[in-house]
Amino acid sequence: MDERQHLKAGRSALVALGAVMFAALGVLVWEYIQTKEVTNTAAILVLVGGAGVFALVQRVLGAEAPRSLMGVELPTGADAPSRRQRRRAYLRGALLFAAVLTGLSLAGLALGGTQELTSGLPFAVQGTLGLVALLGAEFLALFAVSYAVDWALGEWSSKAVERQYARLDG
Repeated sequence: MDERQHLKAGRSALVALGAVMFAALGVLVWEYIQTKEVTNTAAILVLVGGAGVFALVQRVLGAEAPRSLMGVELPTGADAPSRRQRRRAYLRGALLFAAVLTGLSLAGLALGGTQELTSGLPFAVQGTLGLVALLGAEFLALFAVSYAVDWALGEWSSKAVERQYARLDG
C-alpha cells in the first residue's frame, strides 16, 4: 500500500469513527430527553474510548501540517521564519478565540442578571469596574490557555511532519 492509499484508508477510518461517536452522542441525548438521566454505559464508553482510538489512528496515519484559521497550511520547518509564521498564526487564533468567548460572556451578562452569573465565583464582583475586571481576566486567561494549546499542538504537528518527511526520504 502506497502513501496515498494509506492516507485515504486512515481518513475513511476517522470518518467512520466520527459517525459512530456522533451516533453515540445522539443516543445519549435522546436518552436524556426521554428519562432526564444518562445510564447507557456502552454509549459513554464509545464516546470516551473514541478519543483514544482517534489518537491511535492519527498516530498510525502520520501527522498533518498545522493550519491557520483560514485553513492555510503553515510551514513545518525549524528555521526562524517558519517558526515566526506559525507563532503569528497561533496568536491570531488565540486572540479570536478569547475575543469570541469573552463576547459571549458579555452577551450573557447583558441578557441575564449579573448576580446569577457571578454567584458561583469565590470572590464578590461589585459594580461595572468589577465586571470589566472579570471580563478582562477572562480574556487574558482564555488567550493564554488557547495560545499555549495551539502552540503545543502546532509545534508537535510540525515536528511530526518533519519526522515523517525524513522517514520517507531516508
